[in-house]
Formats: sequence, structure tokens, C-alpha cells
Amino acid sequence: MTIYPFQLNEANQIYNRLTKLKPSTVLEKELDEPKDIVSISTEAKRRQILEQAKAEALERIRQAR
Repeated sequence: MTIYPFQLNEANQIYNRLTKLKPSTVLEKELDEPKDIVSISTEAKRRQILEQAKAEALERIRQAR
């Protein structure tokens, strides 16, 4: 694994910023839940709609018997 000088500098800068913060500030930031972003492709949406339509049609056929 190769570690470049800029990576060490970035890690050092982050460490320095975190050590200057109050511990409560760091804990508050950690408690925030990350927001999940989900994007569904148009192909996946099409498949989902087809699956729902198929399931509804099969359910209607089963109820008609």
C-alpha cells in the first residue's frame, strides 16, 4: 500500500481540527443519523410496475376461482 504525503497532511489537518473541538461537539455530530438517498433506475421502476401488475392480476384470478 502506498501512502502519499498529501494523504498524511490531510489526516494531520483533520486530527488538528478534531482536537480543537469540544468533546460534546464531536459526539453530537456522531449522533446525527446519515440520510439515505435511494435512486431507482427507469429499468428497475419498469420492472417493479410489471411485477406489481402481475401480482395483482394473479390475485384477481385466484379470487375469481
